[in-house]
Amino acid sequence: MQQEKGSTFSLSALGLGLVTASLAEQFYSPAGEWTARSTLLLGFLSTSGLVIAAGLFCALAEKFDLFSGRDFLSKLAGCGFFVWFAIEMGRTIAVAQMVCRDHFGSNALIAVLPVLLLASWKMQADALDRSARAIWWLLAAGILACLAGIWNQMYWQHLFSADCFSLWENGWPSVRLYPEYFALPLLCRGRNIHRGVLLPCWSYVVQAGYAFVMQLVLGRAIHPDYTGLELLRAWTLGYFSRLDALLLLLWLAAALWRICLLAYILRTLWQRNIGMQKSTWIRNQNNKGAQT
Repeated sequence: MQQEKGSTFSLSALGLGLVTASLAEQFYSPAGEWTARSTLLLGFLSTSGLVIAAGLFCALAEKFDLFSGRDFLSKLAGCGFFVWFAIEMGRTIAVAQMVCRDHFGSNALIAVLPVLLLASWKMQADALDRSARAIWWLLAAGILACLAGIWNQMYWQHLFSADCFSLWENGWPSVRLYPEYFALPLLCRGRNIHRGVLLPCWSYVVQAGYAFVMQLVLGRAIHPDYTGLELLRAWTLGYFSRLDALLLLLWLAAALWRICLLAYILRTLWQRNIGMQKSTWIRNQNNKGAQT
């Protein structure tokens, strides 16, 4: 399947979307549900399985041209991925709205969302790819600032307490499946398709790193009211405390970018599977009219 220049994304842009989604999952997951040890070891096994599965699926997708939208099999795959990406966009919007309402007391996202979707529906992939670089700098700065703010609250003893050595206490750590893992022939071009099978590692680094730092700061903070947001609330800088709102604001910028990314992917899938079918039907009707 030949793709137009500028219609695909770099791996760093796709990684930004996955890091954003993975951070949201960590924010609202129960704090200390899995130990850092189980997340690092068992999560690595799960990620390895996802890498293998993504590689096999992408090889089959390239062989059978699953994202071309030209035959029944490709249209079926396109419709399936359209639904999957739509669900993922709905989940991202829901989490972003929850952050706006709970932490900023605002429903501004609902008002901005139609304009954002309309603009992103007409946006090109290269524009999204370039803007991802700026979002990366903001997000990286926020992560470094967070680590600096909780550095004095990290205690290595928390990693060696008796209840932190359990590997199977709460079962296997949960692993989220993202459609980007399996849609690489649609989203990338050339060697990036083969390199992109490592995209599950981006989510693994976020999940394992978050669990590791969480345990260093809070230990096994298992409590029904504790979530991953407690790590952000522990961040202080000098005389200022509770600077979690600033970090969440940076995450919101990345979440809005991810919504634009998903809207573009949905537009592409729609055009290849529905738009192409409509254009073919119109062309056939015109040919019939010309013959009569």
